[in-house]
Amino acid sequence: MCRPLCARLVVTVTLALVACTGGASAPSQPAASTAPTAGAAAASASAAPTAAPTAPAELTTIQIATTPSISNGGRYIAEERGYFAEEGIQLEDVSSDTSAKMLPSLAAGQIEIGAGGVAAGLFNAIAQGIPVRIVLDQWTAYPGNGAGGIIVRKDLIDSGRVRDFADLRGLNIAITSKGQATQYGLAMGLAKGGLTLADVETTELSYPDMTLALGNKAVDAAVTIEPYAATAVAQGFAARFKAWPELIPNDNPAMQMYSEAFADGRNDVARRYAKAYVRGLRAYNDARTKGIDRDEVIAILIKNTPLKDRAIYDQMPWPSNSPDGRVNPETIAAAQDWFAENGYVPTKVDLTKVIDNQFADYAVQQLGPYQP
Repeated sequence: MCRPLCARLVVTVTLALVACTGGASAPSQPAASTAPTAGAAAASASAAPTAAPTAPAELTTIQIATTPSISNGGRYIAEERGYFAEEGIQLEDVSSDTSAKMLPSLAAGQIEIGAGGVAAGLFNAIAQGIPVRIVLDQWTAYPGNGAGGIIVRKDLIDSGRVRDFADLRGLNIAITSKGQATQYGLAMGLAKGGLTLADVETTELSYPDMTLALGNKAVDAAVTIEPYAATAVAQGFAARFKAWPELIPNDNPAMQMYSEAFADGRNDVARRYAKAYVRGLRAYNDARTKGIDRDEVIAILIKNTPLKDRAIYDQMPWPSNSPDGRVNPETIAAAQDWFAENGYVPTKVDLTKVIDNQFADYAVQQLGPYQP
């Protein structure tokens, strides 16, 4: 069952990270090798200059709504290094702290690009006629990546009370909401231990509240994302238990979406945005897996996200992504199936009409294959 958290909890964690908690062409690329090579470093250096080029005299503006997050690093790098300006683009941020607000804004033409994850609300909105295209990757949970997932109170791990999925039986586990990716991820993890959601108690909390609740022992575990997992671990509240890829391998907890009017009516601009964005994804991936320009990229993340503690970046697993920008249609379809089977999605949508990898394909065509 689900119960609200005691009103006495005061939210002291002020970091903000997109919940995302969630193509018609090739599946996502495998995770890049973590070993740098001289050739790869040279290729990255030539493709990702650190100095911003001179912007064109006039830039076309794109309205975008994304929440400050580590997984949004590709966008920040593309802005800071001038990749968007080089394509004649400037971004105008529109406030939108949840997917529930972002989707109507896309439909109304108030924004052209938004970010979110797999959720019942996304599929239901599309089924009700909101014209949205899922176009670019922001976070793919590749096997081996340690970002996000389930964290457990440290005392429960240290005592041996919780060692594997089956040991979650009877615990109070925090999720963001029913019908969201955190509930879906928890259900998939429990199934690996022969359990269902009925075997645990769930409490609906925001990510910052989860960290405080673990510290107060008001919950036993949480399905969370970075940097909240890293913060709870660093403060001694929790221990890492199962990363997101161990719940749902190759899941897309965060994706970028275009309005249909932007995808079709401003197709050339939409393609140029994708090219610049994928350049940013690749630079982020190079820093994450090979250490290329890592300090510079961390400085960009510190500037653009609420996570200001430099030391945590060296402790925290960075969310992985596709360096070619493609989302994974198979895992998105599996998520919709689960939400439908569990009564959250009355009418499933044809995802071949929603997932549109043409923009990622264009970026790869222009930039060439990623060099791992």
